[in-house]
Amino acid sequence: MKINNFSKISSNIFSSRVTGFFRDVLFANFLGANILSDAFLFAFRLPNLFRRILAEGVMNSVFIPLYIRQSKESQSLANDFTSAIFLIFLLITSIMTVLVYFFSGQITSLLAPGFLENEDQFNFATQLIPIIFPFLIFVTLSGVISSVLNIRGKFFLPSFLSVILNLFMIGTLLIFKSDSHFPLAWSILIAGIIQLSLLLINANILKILFQFGLKKILLLSSVLKTFFKRFLFSVLGSGIVQLNIFVSMLFASLVGEGAISHIYYADRIIDLPFALIAVAMTFTLLPYLSKNILDEEKNANAFNQTIIFCFIFAIPSSFALFFISEDIVRVLFGRGEFLNKDVLITANLLLIYSFSLPGYMISRICNQVFYSYERVDLPIKASIPTFILNLILCFSLYRSMGVYGLAIAGAMSVWLNVFIQIFYLRNYFSNFYKKIKLINILKMTKILASSLIMIFVIIFLQNILNINIYIDLFILIVIGVFVFFTMLRLLKLEEYRLIYKSALFN
Repeated sequence: MKINNFSKISSNIFSSRVTGFFRDVLFANFLGANILSDAFLFAFRLPNLFRRILAEGVMNSVFIPLYIRQSKESQSLANDFTSAIFLIFLLITSIMTVLVYFFSGQITSLLAPGFLENEDQFNFATQLIPIIFPFLIFVTLSGVISSVLNIRGKFFLPSFLSVILNLFMIGTLLIFKSDSHFPLAWSILIAGIIQLSLLLINANILKILFQFGLKKILLLSSVLKTFFKRFLFSVLGSGIVQLNIFVSMLFASLVGEGAISHIYYADRIIDLPFALIAVAMTFTLLPYLSKNILDEEKNANAFNQTIIFCFIFAIPSSFALFFISEDIVRVLFGRGEFLNKDVLITANLLLIYSFSLPGYMISRICNQVFYSYERVDLPIKASIPTFILNLILCFSLYRSMGVYGLAIAGAMSVWLNVFIQIFYLRNYFSNFYKKIKLINILKMTKILASSLIMIFVIIFLQNILNINIYIDLFILIVIGVFVFFTMLRLLKLEEYRLIYKSALFN
C-alpha cells in the first residue's frame, strides 16, 4: 500500500473536514440547537444514512471486488458491469425517493416520534425531507463512479466531492443566515447534481452508459447474480449498523429540544480524526487487499501498517478530545444561537465519544479484510449483537441520562463490535491472523508514552495560558502535536519516518 496515496487522500479529506467544520460553525451560529435545527438535521441525515448503506457499504464490500475480477478478464466486461450497476442503483434510489416523497409524514413519525409533541417541528421536518432526500440518487451514483476511479488510482476527485457540498452550504448560510433552512435543503440537492456531473465527465463514462443495452445485461447475468446475492448481505450488514444511528435519533427526539443537534455537533468533531485516518487508509487498503488476495504475507504487512498508522493518530486524538473537549467545542461553535448550555452538553458528549475513536478505526479496517476476502456475511453477524446492545442501552439510559446515555450506549456498542470482529479474524482467517499484529506491544508502548507526555504538557499549558480561548487552543494543539511527534522520533518509532517522508507534516 502506497503511503503517498494515503497522503493525497488525507489532504483532500482534511480539506473536506475544514470546509465541513466551517459549514457547521456557521450552522451553529445561525441556527443553534433547537427544535428547528433538530428537524433540519433529521431531514439531512436521512439520505446520508442510506448513502452509507448504498454508496459506501455496497461499493466497498461488493462492487470493488467484482469490478476487479471483471477487469482481469477484460476492461470491456468491467465497463459493462459498471454500467449495469449504475442503472440498477438509479432505479433503486429513484423508487426510494418517490416512496419517501409520499410517506414523509409516516417516516418522521416512525424515526423521530418526539417530533409529534411539537406540530411546528413535525411539519418542518416533513416539508424538508422531500427536498433533501433526492440527494440520495446523485450521491449513490457518484459512489459507483468514485469506486471505479479509486481502483484506477485516481483518488483526487472522489475524495474532493464533499468539499463541493460544503461550499454550497457555506454560501447559502452566509447569504440567508438564520433563515437558511429551506435554501440549505435546495443547496444540498444542487450540489449532489454537480458532484455526479463532474464524476461522469472525469471518468469518461457517459459513452459507456449510452452503449449499454439489454443484451449486455444478459451476458453479465452470472456476475450480476453474484452481485445481488452479496448486495443483500451488504445491505443487511450496513443497514444494521445504520440502524444504530436511527435508534440514536429516535431516542434523541424523545429526550427533547436540541438533543439531535448536540449529538450531531459532537459526531462532527469526533469524525475529523476518524475520517482523516481510517477512511483515507481504507480507501487504499481495500483495493490493495483485493488485488493481492492470494498473497497473505503482503496483506498482513499492509494490515499491520494500517493499524499502527491509525493508532498513531487515534490514541493522541482520544486523549486530546477527552481533556480539552470544552475548549474545542467553545472555539468551534460557541457563538450566536449556540448557547453556553449547548457548548457544555456537546463537550460532555465529545468526552464520552473519545473512548470509542480507536474502536471505530479498528472496526473499519477489519471490515476491509472481510470485504476483500469476500466474506460479507461476517460484518452482518458482528453487527447484530452490537445493534441489540445499543438498543437495550439507549432504551435503558435515555430517561435517566438523556443524550449522555445515548453516547455511552454508542461507545460500548463500538467496542463490542471490535471484539466480535477480532474473534472472527482469529477463527475464519487463522493463517492471516497468525501473520498480523493487532497489538504490537513495543510500538503501542511508544505511542501511549508519547500521548501521555503530550497530555501532561497540554494540562500544564492549560493552567498558565490566559491570552484568549482561540489563541490558547491553537497553542495547545500546535505544541501538543509537536511534543507527540518529537517523542515518537526520540523513541525511534519506525512509522514516524514514513509519515515524515509523506510530507503530511512538513
